[in-house]
Amino acid sequence: MPITPFHFGPGLLLHSVAPRSVSFSALIAANILIDVESAYFLITGGVPVHRTLHTFAVAPLAGLAAGWLVYLLWRFLEKRSAFRAPTLSAGLLGGLLGGLTHAVLDGVMHADMRPFWPFSAANPLLGWTDLVTLHLFCVATGVIGILVLAVQQWRGRFEGIQWRS
Repeated sequence: MPITPFHFGPGLLLHSVAPRSVSFSALIAANILIDVESAYFLITGGVPVHRTLHTFAVAPLAGLAAGWLVYLLWRFLEKRSAFRAPTLSAGLLGGLLGGLTHAVLDGVMHADMRPFWPFSAANPLLGWTDLVTLHLFCVATGVIGILVLAVQQWRGRFEGIQWRS
C-alpha cells in the first residue's frame, strides 16, 4: 500500500531523539514523495511498482528535495501565523533520513525493489525479517518516539521551577 503510515514510526523515533535537528514533517514528506511513484505505477498497472525513487541512489535526493520544500512551506506559514519553522538543516536532515529509511523498509518487504540500482539489480534486504516483525518494529519505534517526546514535554514544563526541600 503506498504512503503507508508504518514508515512514520522509525521517523518519529529519529525525530524524538533530536527534535530540533530532525524535522518530522520533512520525514513524512519524503516518504509521501517517494510513494507517489508506487501509487502512480499501481494506478497505471506499471511493473515494477517500486522504481527509481526507491533506490539508495535517488531516495536520499528525493528526501532532500522534500525537506527543502517543507522548510520553504514552514517559512511561508511562519510569516503568516504562529507556526515556528524548522531550520533548513533540520528539514534537510529529516528529508534525507526519510528517504533512506524508506528505501530500507521497502527493500525488506517488496520483491520488486532494486535498492542498489544502478549498481546492482539484486535486493539483499529482501526477507531480512518477516512482515509481522517489520510492522511491529515500525509501530514500536513510533510508540517509543511518542513516549520520548511526551517525557521531553513533561520535563520542559518543570524547567525553571524552584522546588522547596
